[in-house]
Amino acid sequence: MKIRSLIVGGGIAGVTVALCLWKKKEEFLLLESSPRLGGKVETKRISGGLLEMGPSSFLAEPPMILEMIEALGMKDSLLSPAPEAKQRFILKRGQISRLPSNPFELFTTDALSWNGKFRFLRELFYASPRQQGEESVFDFFLRHFGRETAQSFADPFVSGIFAGDSSQLSLDAAFPTMREAEIKSGSLLRHLIRKKKTGGPPSSLYQIRGGLGSIFAEASSKMGEENFHRNEAVQSIVRLPRGFQVLTNKATYETEKLYLAVPAYEAARLFQNQTPSLADLLWQVQYAPLVTAHLRIRRNEKNRLSGFGLLIPTAEKRQILGILWNSSSFPSLFTDKQHHYVTVYAGGARNRQIVEEERDRLVQKILDETSSVLSLHETIDLLELRRHTAAIPQYNLGHNRILEAISQELRTLQSLKLVGNYLGGVSLPRTVAHAISQVLWDC
Repeated sequence: MKIRSLIVGGGIAGVTVALCLWKKKEEFLLLESSPRLGGKVETKRISGGLLEMGPSSFLAEPPMILEMIEALGMKDSLLSPAPEAKQRFILKRGQISRLPSNPFELFTTDALSWNGKFRFLRELFYASPRQQGEESVFDFFLRHFGRETAQSFADPFVSGIFAGDSSQLSLDAAFPTMREAEIKSGSLLRHLIRKKKTGGPPSSLYQIRGGLGSIFAEASSKMGEENFHRNEAVQSIVRLPRGFQVLTNKATYETEKLYLAVPAYEAARLFQNQTPSLADLLWQVQYAPLVTAHLRIRRNEKNRLSGFGLLIPTAEKRQILGILWNSSSFPSLFTDKQHHYVTVYAGGARNRQIVEEERDRLVQKILDETSSVLSLHETIDLLELRRHTAAIPQYNLGHNRILEAISQELRTLQSLKLVGNYLGGVSLPRTVAHAISQVLWDC
């Protein structure tokens, strides 16, 4: 079977490519090895509401994801969070501390000691000179704001986004806008103050009325179910003089343009025999494991769980990374008002072994730690447990060099495009933006 454009992988990157081609009225076919579209994005409906098995919401930065949702006719389904979601917390010496949402709250928060607060504010007047070469996120925050801020803020911030190790994560690869801000202003605080005075409104957080998984149901319905082949796994790829031959468990295809929207390790497997130099580079992209546990907790006056959630620094020596308070952030997704619905995350780059633990032991660890951190006395109900042995790509030191080498390899493979969250950013919006750039769709 000959097809103009073939997409392998039905996650957010692959479906974005499909939407771009559909809008351009170009012929395409998407192959997905599993029974459903979405990849790590999956919404499960239960009697009390909706559970997100992967990402729970998205920040519209960059904003192309909103244009994608509008193109699918889903703009009216966008949900903004409750006002309580502005409150975010960290664990500090075993106690839940609210993070400051503006400079004035820095003086009232107990998330930093007074020495830590003064060291943080000193960055306004004195920022240490920029270091030569690549720098970790931890070292960048250490240099600008001191050790306490690096340990209490940067460390859990990185684990919350990447499930990563801030001492290994590359600032230039993971947070390039921070480096740009330093180059422009020297001080990050001065940059933020100027941006607040001159810039537009901050990016908004969103969910979808039917859950994030509804994006994929709407996409396949709108673009035609016949263009999306589920349960069709790619077994091998062969280079042709013009394009590729793709062999699956069901058919053989010839395509002029191939979009690989799969994790780096899967792309490496597919090109191991044909282009080993490209495969060797793709194998170098590291992934962090992650455990997600969805819990139900009875509401009471002592435990309001009002806010977005709680991050846990490494210094607290806990097994879990953080807790999202889903029914507080997006209450309209939950019909059961007698319980809190939360997601607990464990594992990550610093605690890889927990993903392999025996299930009952793993569940007990998560329940015990959640009860301890939130000071609970009620019974906690486990609704769902998921293990992801390779959940989130790690933009560690050297990641940009790997991407540059991959880019060099792709110059000899003009018919191949790689898309996915290991390339342009791990968030849904950045993955969408990168996928769009690869199709050259002017949004």
